[in-house]
Amino acid sequence: MANTLEELQTLVLEQSASSSAFGQIAQYITNHWRDVSLMSAVELADACAVSQSTVSRFCMGLGFTGFADFVRTLQDLVREEWKAPDRTRYLYRLTQADADPLVVEEITNLELLPSLYESATSQALVQFVLRSRRLVLAGARASATLIPYAAYFLSKVRDGVECATPDTPVWSALASHAQPDTSVLAFVFPRYSTVLLDWLSDVAHWATPIAAITDRTQSPADAVARPVAVVPVARASLFDSYAAVMVFINYLVREAAAATPNIQTRLEALEEYETRHRVYRP
Repeated sequence: MANTLEELQTLVLEQSASSSAFGQIAQYITNHWRDVSLMSAVELADACAVSQSTVSRFCMGLGFTGFADFVRTLQDLVREEWKAPDRTRYLYRLTQADADPLVVEEITNLELLPSLYESATSQALVQFVLRSRRLVLAGARASATLIPYAAYFLSKVRDGVECATPDTPVWSALASHAQPDTSVLAFVFPRYSTVLLDWLSDVAHWATPIAAITDRTQSPADAVARPVAVVPVARASLFDSYAAVMVFINYLVREAAAATPNIQTRLEALEEYETRHRVYRP
């Protein structure tokens, strides 16, 4: 319905002519995009001096299923403008009667994963993970926090897994010259780091294959990466939450293992080594 904030603004302004109440809502939204993206339907209704049902009808008139559908689209379009102080409202808005919005959003995100698993994009990403002699997992800032989990388990399935984050030798080398038999799997999540996006552009210059896991179809990763898997993150907290992303990474590891010849022998050898060296306490 709206791929840019400008398109959404056009829809909102068109809807404003329907009634005086809709006009009040439209005016408030267009003057407070970022604030509205963090509001509940009740808060928006109070701010516009209209009923909550009027807010719902307004959103449905825009073509959304309701306020939650509208605000999710709005969040996708303005989230890069969010700052941590804006999100402090999540620290205070809950009462005992409320469902935690973070849990609700993560459940919704997890329910989207089965359709992603079945997609051609996911299958292409599994093959991408398997085919290069050297696989470099790359990210910066919040995106980089996902790399240790992915690297630890992928290394049990295949050799040649490395990590690249800013100021590491691998990071500098990949951006400065071509590296045969190397592919990059990038984790690109908001707030999109300039240093990561600039680095991916430099790596792409050397024709190094790049794939990405990101949070939306219009992510900056789309300019340099193929395939690009879109996995939603939860926004309804002080900082983004990555439960669905972690589950998707686990899925990739599982599918890569299923496609790896003699995987059971490999895992048994690892288990034997760890047992012999008493890696885990009994």
